[in-house]
Amino acid sequence: MGASGQFDAIVAGGGPSGAAMAWALAKRGINVAVVERAEFPREKVCGDFVEPAGLRIIERMGCSAALGLDGRTAINKVRAYYGPHIAYQNDVAYYDGEGGMPPHGHIIPRHDLDTALLDNAQAAGAKVFQGATVRGVTRKNGIMHIQTRTKDGAGTLTAPVVIGADGVQSMVAAYAGLRRDDKRHIGISQRVYLEGVEMDEDEACIWFDEDHYPGYGWVFPAGGGRANAGMGMLSETTEKFDISLQRSFRESLDRLKYRHPGCANATMMTKPLGGAVHMYGGITRNHFAGGILVGDAGGFVDPMTAEGITQGMESSIIGARTIAAALEKGRFEEADFAPFETDFRAHFDYSMLYLSFYATMMRNRHFGDFFLSMTKQGFERAQHDREFARVSGTGFGGLNVQPAAIAAQLWKGIFGHIAQGGSAALMDLFAGRGLPRDGFVGDWNLWQQGWRNSVRDDPAWHMGWLKDIVRAASKLGPSFAGQENPRVSGPFETETGL
Repeated sequence: MGASGQFDAIVAGGGPSGAAMAWALAKRGINVAVVERAEFPREKVCGDFVEPAGLRIIERMGCSAALGLDGRTAINKVRAYYGPHIAYQNDVAYYDGEGGMPPHGHIIPRHDLDTALLDNAQAAGAKVFQGATVRGVTRKNGIMHIQTRTKDGAGTLTAPVVIGADGVQSMVAAYAGLRRDDKRHIGISQRVYLEGVEMDEDEACIWFDEDHYPGYGWVFPAGGGRANAGMGMLSETTEKFDISLQRSFRESLDRLKYRHPGCANATMMTKPLGGAVHMYGGITRNHFAGGILVGDAGGFVDPMTAEGITQGMESSIIGARTIAAALEKGRFEEADFAPFETDFRAHFDYSMLYLSFYATMMRNRHFGDFFLSMTKQGFERAQHDREFARVSGTGFGGLNVQPAAIAAQLWKGIFGHIAQGGSAALMDLFAGRGLPRDGFVGDWNLWQQGWRNSVRDDPAWHMGWLKDIVRAASKLGPSFAGQENPRVSGPFETETGL
C-alpha cells in the first residue's frame, strides 16, 4: 500500500519550505503529513548558500547542532568580477548581526540541509512519507484528497487542508489553477560541484559577463578544496535570444579558470545539473479553497538574486498561522485562507516589490552594457564607501532592504556622476579634445545604444517592457510607505514563538 491516511493538514514537498511548514504545524499539535517524492538525502540544484536570516530560522527550529553549524566556515566576504576585472573584494558590509541574525552565512549542501530540516519536522510530530509522488489532487465535500504512488503502490491521503510546497512544477498549484508560467519571472540555472579549488573559504565569489545578462555566476567554497559553482539567467532571455544556458555555463567556467587564480586547477567532480525558480515579481494569489502555496510553488524567491531558501521558510512560518486558524474555526473555503495573502504581503512587499522593480528594468538584454557598467561602478564605489556598501549592497542579497535610503544613495550618485561627467566633457570639448568615450558620456551612449537596439529588434516587446516598468513602479507604495523592513524582525510571532 502506498502513502495513505487521514490528517489535519498535508504538505506536498519536503524541502526547506515544506519542512518548515510541517514543523510549525506539528509544534502546534496539528496532525500533519509530508509527501516528498525523493528519498533523502538527495541532490538539489542550488547555490547551497544560506544567508544570515535563514540561519536565524534554522536556529529557532533547533537544527543548528544537527547541521554542525559551529564547525562550518563562516562566509562574510565576497569577491565580485566584471569580466576579468575585480570590482569588489571586501567583507559583506550589511552582515552586521541585526535582528539577532549571525554576521555571516554558511555553505550548507542541500543534501545536508534538507535532510536535517525534514528530520526535525518528523521529530516534532509530522508524519513523513518519502519516495511518495503526488499523482493527483481533488476536493470532495470540503476534504482534500491527495493521490500518491510509492514503490509499494498507490494510496490516498485526506485532510481538510493541503499546502503546496512542491516547487516549480507544483501539482497543488496546478490543481488550484495557480501554477506560474510567466518566463519574465522564471530563473533557470546550471550548477556543478568543483574540486581542486584554492580559495579563501570565508569568501564567496560572484561574476558578471555580458553573454549571460541578465544573470550572474557564483563560486561558493564548500571546504576541502571543493566549491559549488553555478550560473543563472532569466528564462525569457534564453528563449528570446536563443541562448543555450548549458553552453554559456561551460564557457563561463572556462573563463573563470583564467580570472580567479583559485580556480585555475579546478575540475568538475559532478555533472552539471539544471533547475528553475519562480520569483516574487510574478507572484499572484497564493490561497485557494482548501489550502495555500508556499516556497517556490508560491513564488517566494528574491527577484534579483533568485535566492529562495530563507524566503521559502519565512512564507511557511507565516502561512502556518493561517492554517492553524482555519483548523481552529473548522472553515476551509477560499476566504478562510485569504489572511495568508495579507500576512505575507505585509512581510515581503516592502522589500520585494522594490527589488522586482529593478529586476524589471534590468530584464532588457539590449541594455546589458549599460546596466553592467552602472552596477560595476556601484561595486567599485562600495569598495571604499562603507555606508554605501551597507545600504545599497542589500539590493543584491541583503535582507534589510531600505528602499528610500537606497534610492537616495543611488540618485545622489547619479547626479554626481552627471555633474562630474558633464563638466569634464565640456572641458574636453572646449580644449579641442572632443567628447570623451568613458564616464558619463560613455554611459549615456550605452543607454542610447541599448534603446536603439531594443526598438529595432522588437518594437512590440520593447513597448511591453516599458509597460512592465510602469506597472512595477505603480506597486512601489508599500516600499516607501513603511518606516522599517518587517523582514528584519523575522517571521515568528514573539508571543507564541511561532
